[in-house]
Amino acid sequence: MRIDTENVTLDGRGQALPGAGPHVRLRVHDTGTGIPTEVIPHVFEPFFTTKPEGAGTGLGLSTVYGIVAQTQGTITIDSELGVGTTFTILLPTTEEVADAEPETDACYQRACTGETILIVEDQDALRDVTERIFTHSGYRVLTAANGADAIALTAHHDGVIHLLLTDVVMPSMLGKEVAVRIREMRPDIEVLFMSGYAQPVLASQGKLDRDVHLVGKPFTAAAITEAAGRILDGHLQGTPDSSPLPSDG
Repeated sequence: MRIDTENVTLDGRGQALPGAGPHVRLRVHDTGTGIPTEVIPHVFEPFFTTKPEGAGTGLGLSTVYGIVAQTQGTITIDSELGVGTTFTILLPTTEEVADAEPETDACYQRACTGETILIVEDQDALRDVTERIFTHSGYRVLTAANGADAIALTAHHDGVIHLLLTDVVMPSMLGKEVAVRIREMRPDIEVLFMSGYAQPVLASQGKLDRDVHLVGKPFTAAAITEAAGRILDGHLQGTPDSSPLPSDG
């Protein structure tokens, strides 16, 4: 695989190009099997995948497309069977200075009172680490490696489950469906999603729903326990990230 970047100035001509002006060009080239011509128009569609059922989510490239479109950029594909594929991304540059991040209550603390958290994560190592984080903080922790196991565990658990902490993108069943199914059994359960690229899955009408709580991966022990604590205390009113998303990405 080869990755290269370059500053380029566009004249704005050509349907596949963004507007004129300075841009950054990012190209990712591999020497794999290539993408069939009939597949290329579909690769950015959410949930489209050529992998066997359960082996892929079809969200990787649609997420990339959403991010690029959100920044008024473009992404194109050049592929040849048996030779490889090149993805070319053009992103406009700007002279604007980023706004300072809003101050947060970094000293927010809560005393755990033994609440029960159900962690749903398909990556064994991350699930184990997250379990240790919450166990060390005084929570009772239940774990499941996938949505089906989480639903079965919830159905047979006699005690209260206060918080569902679930990954968003998992094989077979996405975290959003897991949350819906579990809330049908336990309407009062709180839900916290965790993901590195979750917006296209959780978005509704171009934005994240106001009652969606999301912590991005990778996260620190302090960040994940703070997010969980704020939800359990009722101090986290929706995810802070509700920026517009392209309707087609």
